[in-house]
Amino acid sequence: MSGSQILKDKYAVVFGAGGSIGAEVAKEFAAEGAEVFLSGRIRPNLEAVAKQIAANDGTAQAAVFDTLSDTAVNEYLDSIAKQKGKIDIVLDAAGPLAKEYGNGKNAVDLPIDEFMGRSRQC
Repeated sequence: MSGSQILKDKYAVVFGAGGSIGAEVAKEFAAEGAEVFLSGRIRPNLEAVAKQIAANDGTAQAAVFDTLSDTAVNEYLDSIAKQKGKIDIVLDAAGPLAKEYGNGKNAVDLPIDEFMGRSRQC
């Protein structure tokens, strides 16, 4: 764990925590002292992240549900707020699929440099 602990006594919720970006951010939040609530749709991915956080003396809880469901998201956030009294950080690393931009791919399927090049033309 990090020596600075700038997120000590903070609660962080990461949607899409089983994916590469969400997992890395969740691990960093935990390394900085936050208690992390991992959510996503694939249990083995979430459990792997939770185990990595625990192995580094962090605290994480995993919940499996459809993070693209507004109802499920709000129920999850409400339950954490009720349990902990507050939520300090919410990161959405899941997000909806973006629309197609005329090249046959969703924006999330594009390499970042290709997407950035197209966005400058819009």
